[in-house]
Amino acid sequence: MKASLLVETKCLEVRDIADPEVHSREILVRLDAVGICGSDVHVHDGHANWNTDSEGKPVPLSDHPQILGHEMVGEIIELGKDVRDLAVGDRVILDQGINCASRGRPSASYCEYCATGFAHHCVDYQEHGITGLPGGFADCIAIPAVNAIRIEDDLPSDLATMAEPLGCVLHNLRLMNDRGERFSLDAAESRDRIRNVVICGLGPSGQIFGKALRNILGFEGRIIVTDPRPSKLRLAEASFDGTPIEIDDSADVPGTIRELTDGHGCELLIDACGAAAAWADFADIIRKQATAVLYGFGRERGGNAGLDRLQWRGASLITSSGASGPIDPDGRPGLYRECLGHLQSGRIDVQDLITHRYDELEQLEQALGVDPREPDYLKGVLVRSWDQ
Repeated sequence: MKASLLVETKCLEVRDIADPEVHSREILVRLDAVGICGSDVHVHDGHANWNTDSEGKPVPLSDHPQILGHEMVGEIIELGKDVRDLAVGDRVILDQGINCASRGRPSASYCEYCATGFAHHCVDYQEHGITGLPGGFADCIAIPAVNAIRIEDDLPSDLATMAEPLGCVLHNLRLMNDRGERFSLDAAESRDRIRNVVICGLGPSGQIFGKALRNILGFEGRIIVTDPRPSKLRLAEASFDGTPIEIDDSADVPGTIRELTDGHGCELLIDACGAAAAWADFADIIRKQATAVLYGFGRERGGNAGLDRLQWRGASLITSSGASGPIDPDGRPGLYRECLGHLQSGRIDVQDLITHRYDELEQLEQALGVDPREPDYLKGVLVRSWDQ
């Protein structure tokens, strides 16, 4: 089969490699669509490498080239001999995370994380397309059958790839609501209820945060959104009634937010960009004992004593941890199943988020190394055609 391998920073090569071996509890999936995540871009650009050795040190790409891509949708083309509840020809979304259920352990033997709804924190966790296991930028992938959720309708494959990023967003919102120091969306006392949310950064994740707050969690308060791109601000206004603040050299973002919130600041801050400039303002944006969700991948966040100032505000910090969720009784990921349902029902509409599509592995250098810097870029998806 063919696969796109990251052989060094900013260098992808399409190579012929051996077809995956399909073990007894696995399926072989021909990949129809794979979303391009910001994590893929960070690894491609050399800002991250989550493939680590036993001592936690990054494994160089020269020693272990990586096949990236973890937002995967495809069609089953082969079953392992012990797979009974799926069929060749089924269209499926894939949970890229290898957890206790993926390894065939009975539920009574799950680790403490898998047993309590945090499958992406499994003590033996690995991840296709992230931690060195082969990902979706290839013709096909072998993966445990319990990592697959059947698509029961005609939802297009490119839209179905959004189940994974939606799962990441929902997991973080629910952590926030359960673990915030003071404020929550459904607090019994109005004084403890979230009334103002600020989302910093309106890439696909920032947009999905807004859509999920409105259309899944039923939030009716103000959602203030910040971004330097007017087109992204307009999309947020149209899709979830975001209150826009355009980031430019003259913008007083903390001052504007305090004016919009009657001088209080927000009860919930969502960092969906990871930008150091935004991080520096966070302590001036939030109320005391607010909750901050640190979702966007960022660097150099320690400047300007940013963390010390947030600590002084008594903030609860929720850190991004992927689409971690419960394992259903059949061993499959409950959160992915839920998110697929939201996409199928139309409760979460993601058609307006996909701005770039690619149909060949050879286009991935453009997709990871060039297009994400373009002003009109929001989300890219590799969509393969197998009719030829």
